[in-house]
Amino acid sequence: MTRDNTEDENRIYIREGVYSVSNTIMLNSYNGETPLRISAYRNEKVTLNAGIDIPLSSMEPANKEFTDAVIDKSANGKILQYSLKDLGIDNYGEFSVRGHLISDNKEAQAELSLNGEVQKLAGWPNDGYTGLIKPKNPDEYGTRTKSGIANGCSFAVEYDRPSQWSKVNEVWLAGTLGPNYEFDYYPVERFDADAKRVYLERGVIQDYYSVPYYRFENIPEELDKEGEYYIDTANEMLYYYPSEDAAEDSVLTITMSTPTLNYPGTTKPNSMLRIENSKNIIFEKITLKGGRGSAVTGKNNEGIQFINCDVESFGENGIRLDYSTGITVRDCRIHDVGQDGLQFTNCGDYEKLVPNDILVTNNEIYNFARLERSYKAGLNFGYRCVGATASNNHIYNGPHAGMIFYGVNNEIYGNEFDNLVTEFSDMDALYANNSNFPWERGNKIHGNYFHDIGRSSMNGIHQVNVRAIRTDNRGCGLNVYENLFYRIGDSGKSGKGNNGIGAITAEGTRNRIYNNLFVDCNESYFNTLTYKEIEPADDGTLYADTGTINGANVAALKQEMKKRLPVYGKLFPELETFFNEHPNMSKTNEFKNNMIINISIPLSSINGEQNKEGYRGDERLIDASGNFVAKEDPGFVSYADGNLQLSAEAAAKVEGLPQFDMTSFGVRK
Repeated sequence: MTRDNTEDENRIYIREGVYSVSNTIMLNSYNGETPLRISAYRNEKVTLNAGIDIPLSSMEPANKEFTDAVIDKSANGKILQYSLKDLGIDNYGEFSVRGHLISDNKEAQAELSLNGEVQKLAGWPNDGYTGLIKPKNPDEYGTRTKSGIANGCSFAVEYDRPSQWSKVNEVWLAGTLGPNYEFDYYPVERFDADAKRVYLERGVIQDYYSVPYYRFENIPEELDKEGEYYIDTANEMLYYYPSEDAAEDSVLTITMSTPTLNYPGTTKPNSMLRIENSKNIIFEKITLKGGRGSAVTGKNNEGIQFINCDVESFGENGIRLDYSTGITVRDCRIHDVGQDGLQFTNCGDYEKLVPNDILVTNNEIYNFARLERSYKAGLNFGYRCVGATASNNHIYNGPHAGMIFYGVNNEIYGNEFDNLVTEFSDMDALYANNSNFPWERGNKIHGNYFHDIGRSSMNGIHQVNVRAIRTDNRGCGLNVYENLFYRIGDSGKSGKGNNGIGAITAEGTRNRIYNNLFVDCNESYFNTLTYKEIEPADDGTLYADTGTINGANVAALKQEMKKRLPVYGKLFPELETFFNEHPNMSKTNEFKNNMIINISIPLSSINGEQNKEGYRGDERLIDASGNFVAKEDPGFVSYADGNLQLSAEAAAKVEGLPQFDMTSFGVRK
């Protein structure tokens, strides 16, 4: 490591190598009068490693006792082992209950990655989920809360596979036993082979309109597919089934803890790098990997930058910075993390609408939300986020949302979103739920490319209620324009499309959707509200004080709105009359000058026919005009090759429609 002081910044260069990090690196109260750049020296490869590396070439064939117990004998001769006894690992962590609002909030267990990509824990079935359609004869349907899962439950099944597992009480159920927008990890207690009944030590079955789907994990007898591993913690032995194309110089990494020592008052003790109360620090060309916690956490910072860095194989978040401004993440790769790839919460001045100047640009973000799968995203502009920008990122391969955003005046443009919401229903690639914060407006979503979304099945049943973009629960004030949507949904078993799959849902008021191109989408825009003649409340508005908006009391929201109007009202004058614009009777949503083309995939008729303007909804609630709807190629450069750029003649069919340059989306090299 060398240090270089120049007139404009301090520089710390790190020479090539893999540097072991066993405790959190703390950066606290750097004043930033002279910026600090921490960088790899020239183009040397620098890795900060919280884990313990094992060369793949050092593994040997697994012992006969282990391989004989594997159920699928086709794996014989392909499983390798490595003794972990001499690596100095004093704990392997523990599996814990995880899921939306029920997690035990424990750090992740030890995991295995190959060249930065986390491998799959041995389990059954290998792909997808069990064939169970509905739990038979459950003890009872319960309520999914922390207290509700304490006593566990049981249910009958149609298979006896668990009878072949020697350590059933170490097996974990992973999946959903209730609402299809949640995903949980519950410990198995035992399996009654005679009754074919699964008993969970903790967990609850919750009745819901959709059907459960799950798999079982941490089973040595099921290590039978490339990329699977099992850690025998009692005997300190690693077992792994590498893929045939794994390079000889590949490196395996066991993730480890990085606790904070002798630093009181930290809110997140297990992260590789913790930054607090600091200003103007730049991290450049550094790889961070191998932790059971997060790569980077911090708060109360300004001007922190991550440039051309790799963040990989962590059990929690990639980078999470709260109460901070001027954050830049550029030209990075964030992948194989257990929760959010990037998260920024309470950033900017929410009271005065001063932007946070957060810029997330030109990054690859993928394989996120591995352990906490519900409501964890590749990119999260969290609560009270003001004026953040996400541009030209590629966000893909995520089980739940690709991006979640809240707040005011955020801008999302030039990004590519694909292969998202792969294991859920009732979720969306780009998701907001701000209906109980009706003053949160000014968010712009434009020039993005959404494709290959809403095409998954669980247990052979197609997912439902999946969109590329949604403001949930009647969210308001969204601006969606000049985006390209392609292959959202599919033809479905009936050939008529799918239930609730489409590009955009925005059901509140003052949502503007214009100059977008929809190609082979089950639906373009849909608003399921129905026009109603609603009697005004006693105070002369259309929202009664005793009512609620997404769980928030209307009377309290009116008081909050009144408090915010002096600032928010200047930027959004429509807030003055918000409580007079009821979504069921106000024609304030716009759907104008869009092109809707369905060649290989039909507009869905499952939920009713689309109207002549190419959307689904009550025409008395939507101001729609100027849309072009067709089933033929209007003039793409090459529809067969997926190049959906329009010719000038085709774009001219719709006023203001761009040609959609396919090279403008996602990461720019």
